[in-house]
Amino acid sequence: MIRMGVLGKVLAVISLILVLWGVYLGYAILTMSPQISGAWGHVDENSVELDINLYFGKPLPISGGIEEAEIYWAGIKIGTLKDLKISFLKENARGVLVLNSNEVINALKEHIRSGERSEVEIKIRGSIFGLPLLRGSFSQPLETDLLSYISDVSIESSGDLIETPAIEGMPSQWGEVKEDIIVILSEVKLYNPNSFPLPLFGIKYTIDANNHQIAQGELLEGVTIPANGRATAKIKTLVDTTVLPSVIAEHINRGETSELTLKFSLGVKVFSKEITFELPAVKKTLETNILEELNWALSR
Repeated sequence: MIRMGVLGKVLAVISLILVLWGVYLGYAILTMSPQISGAWGHVDENSVELDINLYFGKPLPISGGIEEAEIYWAGIKIGTLKDLKISFLKENARGVLVLNSNEVINALKEHIRSGERSEVEIKIRGSIFGLPLLRGSFSQPLETDLLSYISDVSIESSGDLIETPAIEGMPSQWGEVKEDIIVILSEVKLYNPNSFPLPLFGIKYTIDANNHQIAQGELLEGVTIPANGRATAKIKTLVDTTVLPSVIAEHINRGETSELTLKFSLGVKVFSKEITFELPAVKKTLETNILEELNWALSR
């Protein structure tokens, strides 16, 4: 009886400890306000590393972590989060997110093929106190409008005796997506401020990102811009996807900022004489804040 009494007390103490542990764990989980922060690690044209620090807001009475989290975009595995460890009664956990730049580009192609609609999915495998209890996945739909960066381009006319045609917009749509090339089909809206027509026989068009030429386009068929009138010219632009990993790396190394430059040259005939107009370059700034967006997604 004495032994059973002692054993009962021991079991009661253990049960009380487990109940208190469970209550505190539940309270900690329900009231914690997790935040994610990090810093870019090694970045080059092959891979991008992000050192992740996950802050829970209060100590968690568990020991474990995420052994591996696979990140998929448009059905393609683009990266892995490894060794996100949670120590007993610690307020934060650290890990390293590694993205494969080439797979990111492949996922971008699938995203474009699907009309710029896809999903980002994260598959998690982890443990608590050494037990493989963490298994699951969650996804988030992703929609973009990448062509808006070029569709609303406008360039005013300039010149004295002969004024250059103005560009009043360039509605665009995606064409064929190939292994190393993505095609963009555009309609350039042109205005001729001169009192005589301008037969257009050529358009040369390039897009540069941080001094890397990523795309070039040309006129598909000639068109005549009437005097003091408007016309639409169809062009085909080829995006070189092989240079995009280098552009991504430089974008991150420049503080997630890139300078986009659009350049046009128009070949027209003026009274049967061929003239090439170099239009003023259009510069746009592309800025991202990936860490802030990750924290926003986590807090939703």
